[in-house]
Amino acid sequence: MKEKGVIIDHDILGWGKEHEQELLKTYQRVLMVGTEKGLERRKPDTIIATYCKANNCDLLTGDLKAYQYFFDAEVKTVQISRYTWIGGLTDKAVFLVQIVD
Repeated sequence: MKEKGVIIDHDILGWGKEHEQELLKTYQRVLMVGTEKGLERRKPDTIIATYCKANNCDLLTGDLKAYQYFFDAEVKTVQISRYTWIGGLTDKAVFLVQIVD
């Protein structure tokens, strides 16, 4: 089976860096937007979605609408869940976007 990765979106990089070791218990690779070739900052979100599809990656993001770009990347079905909260329940949510089909 192909190794599974997770991409940390630019809007939650600080959280991603703090939780990288924890994420490596679930994923074989943790990639950060803006620090990886092919995941440059300020590129359209369809680039992230296409990268996820091509490289067997999930996406962790603070942007609830990030899932919509997966459809532009010819993904048919995504699953979105609230992964955690940054700073407690009243602060920013972290969403997990996973490709189903």
